[in-house]
Amino acid sequence: MLTSLNIPHLHQGTTSLVEWQLNQQRSEIKALKQLLEKFHQLAHQDANIFFALLPLQKKLFAADDFQSVLKILNNWAKEYELAGVSILLFRDSWQAIDGIPQHCWLDRKAFELIRLERMGLRQCYLGDLSNKEKALLFLPEELPIGSVAICRLTGSAQRPSALLVFKSRDTAGFHNGQDTVFLRHIIDIAALHLSPWLASCDH
Repeated sequence: MLTSLNIPHLHQGTTSLVEWQLNQQRSEIKALKQLLEKFHQLAHQDANIFFALLPLQKKLFAADDFQSVLKILNNWAKEYELAGVSILLFRDSWQAIDGIPQHCWLDRKAFELIRLERMGLRQCYLGDLSNKEKALLFLPEELPIGSVAICRLTGSAQRPSALLVFKSRDTAGFHNGQDTVFLRHIIDIAALHLSPWLASCDH
């Protein structure tokens, strides 16, 4: 009975449960291969970064849901004396899914001005935000925030679908001109681990 169960898909019409499970497994295997290739390259390019990120990678690999990923990233960030990490999903890029708090959803129109003025076509913006911009991205209890690193986690430069945001109490914690190599590797790791969990709600 379960093998004949049909599941509606936004792009492909109706698919069977078995087909859906196989597609999920293929996506997970592909993501794992990409991650292993990324770490293989990193081990050769910069051993210090590789070994610094290895514990984070192990914990993320063991995480089984969005909240677990968020908790792991926040605990890791605090080890580096950061205020925390946010993962923000654009409402028009994902279907609503249980287990993702409301404050993790972001309206694209509201963010567009920040994207145009702060990020442009870059993957990361490092620096300060206005009070209005902070109010859009963060809960009142997360304030005060001195500086941020806003990183495009998934999607294109002109149409991101998810953001990874690092928060610092220090106004000089993140600033223009900083090396983003370390951040980019964290982005790659987080994106690869999030993809299997978010793929089922992708528009």
